[in-house]
Amino acid sequence: MSAPTLQHSSHDAGMVAEEILMIRRCVTCDRLFAPMTAGCSSCSSDDLECVPSSGVGSVVSWRVVDRAGARGGLVPLTVAIVELDEGPWVYASLEGEVPPAEGPVRVQFQPRPRDDRFPVFVV
Repeated sequence: MSAPTLQHSSHDAGMVAEEILMIRRCVTCDRLFAPMTAGCSSCSSDDLECVPSSGVGSVVSWRVVDRAGARGGLVPLTVAIVELDEGPWVYASLEGEVPPAEGPVRVQFQPRPRDDRFPVFVV
């Protein structure tokens, strides 16, 4: 069972689009989970629904790794574990300087090669 991490909501015939980070909620016990969760670790139910997240959280851990750049060579990428204000932890890329321990980060969707969008957290 896969879960969408992005919801498009159009207004005025598609002129304005909101992007919302969607997380999972167990219908049986109301516990919240990361977007790709397939079953509830609390009550073992597989009845999960998608609910909107605030898209705000704080960095739990991070690491800079090197990845292949578009023109060759290596480009640094900061990968992080972000604890959302609602509680679930998500793995994501982080743009900007790593914030202080209590500093907030907010989701922002970056374009991917196809028409899909990928959530990245920014300081």
